Amino acid sequence: MGLPASATQTEPFRHVQALQDIATANGGNRAAGTPGYDRSADYIADQLRAAGYTVRFEEFTFPFFDERSPPVLVAGSAEPGALTPPREALRTLASSGSGDVTAPVQVVDLGLNEEPLQTSTSGCEREDFAGFTPGHIALVRRGTCPFQTKAELAQAAGAAGLIIMNQGTGDQTGTFGGRLATQASIPVLGVTTETGRKLAEVAQDSSRNRVRLKVNVETGTRSTRNVMADWGEASGRFIVVGAHLDSVSEGPGMNDNASGSAAVLETALRLAKEPATATPIRFAFWGAEERGLIGSRHHLDALSEEERRRIRFYINLDMVGSVNPGRFIQLSQTERTAETAGIIQAFTDHFESRNLPVEERSRNQRGFGSDDAAFAGKNIPTLGLFTGAGNAKSDEHAVRFGGQAGQPYDPCYHKACDNAENLDRVVLGQMTDALTHVLRNTRPIMPDR
Repeated sequence: MGLPASATQTEPFRHVQALQDIATANGGNRAAGTPGYDRSADYIADQLRAAGYTVRFEEFTFPFFDERSPPVLVAGSAEPGALTPPREALRTLASSGSGDVTAPVQVVDLGLNEEPLQTSTSGCEREDFAGFTPGHIALVRRGTCPFQTKAELAQAAGAAGLIIMNQGTGDQTGTFGGRLATQASIPVLGVTTETGRKLAEVAQDSSRNRVRLKVNVETGTRSTRNVMADWGEASGRFIVVGAHLDSVSEGPGMNDNASGSAAVLETALRLAKEPATATPIRFAFWGAEERGLIGSRHHLDALSEEERRRIRFYINLDMVGSVNPGRFIQLSQTERTAETAGIIQAFTDHFESRNLPVEERSRNQRGFGSDDAAFAGKNIPTLGLFTGAGNAKSDEHAVRFGGQAGQPYDPCYHKACDNAENLDRVVLGQMTDALTHVLRNTRPIMPDR
């Protein structure tokens, strides 16, 4: 018997509000390695224990990165007309080094004279830095190779800092975030295409070519934890259902990802009231997803190969309350398995029975990875529920799902405004109901092995 509509909206949202209150009381965020995250983990654990679950924590350490103050970029003289991009045009790359550098900017194989602009290989080859003057600030374009490659080559060439402008092709023109695989020794800043073009102009004018680049970050190692609980006896094959619990440091992370955590938690609480007759389920709340899927990877690396083979599939919930939502069944692999095909159909049937449009999409369409990528990397079948991130909703999706075309699914993605008001309670309830229904009715479709 289903829950009344008011309950399906209210029950998961109460967890969102609790996590918002925790963020508000702890510096405005719930990032891994902070008191806000620790209190969030305690809240999840307390709720699960009260419902009768045995809860366990998985402790691990991770490289910590925190931006102490906004980056500074000033190009040209101090006279009127100096280039001072707005704050929203700049973003420090995670694992950037700290530094306050004033030096000329030097372009590196930008290819800005091509019309139309082509995909960029700027800063991807050692030869790109031939003739680079040590002590200058390198300006490269985003594209083709990892940020890490650009940073390593810039450092090897003696750059005092690195500025990466957006590629300028398609919709790759605005502010973007990124992460370096290892800690850089120089400040690394991402800027919009417009800002990058203006810096390239400054580089051509020796009378103005003086740029100040300041990045102030804290780095080190901190500890955090996953929260885990099992429904039923996971002695044979079982399902893992998870959501990352941490936020970015820029805000409280209510859609990203208190929404997914609330949906998974509320589903666990509902199932706790019922006999565990279906396939056993492991509920997981991951730490340090925003630091590079570290919590889910830690969990999988700690399992034996035999234990990993017992996982039938993984269901991920990341951002399931977007204010301009779609309804997506997220796929991490291009090929379906017998396991995931049945679950995908079960979700589809559930939504369609309620006249709710739903669409399948592959993870690479989403533009970024989540904890499903960690499971897919271990060849474990995965799928997930998702309602949209910071990219703009297409005309087609506006017709299909409603909402505003041309506007972000989540206008507060990775921003301070991702608070409890930045959430569609109705779609959060729909996603929670769908997860509860599918898990409640899942039966083994392959023999244990």
